[in-house]
Amino acid sequence: MKSIQVTLAAAALLLSGTAFAAQPAAGEAPYFNAPVASTSASSVQRQDVMADAARHMPAAGEMNTQAAPAAASTVTRAQVREATRDAIAHGYRPASGESA
Repeated sequence: MKSIQVTLAAAALLLSGTAFAAQPAAGEAPYFNAPVASTSASSVQRQDVMADAARHMPAAGEMNTQAAPAAASTVTRAQVREATRDAIAHGYRPASGESA
């Protein structure tokens, strides 16, 4: 009885190993047939690339970005309050509280 179990286990082990045989391992085969891009026909010269890189230096360090200038508003505080009162009078309810 034990030899039958061992035989069945060995057969199951051998058959389960072929389940993934048709799939290539990682990096062994291309997964698409895209044309190969050639870099030898570039019309850009090395000095042009270096000059462009020098003009556009990468951001580095803390606080390296410049804030966009705030657009000057032409609306007064009184006009905003009046527009808000009109909106509330016509059924608009601003979101507030825990569910907002």
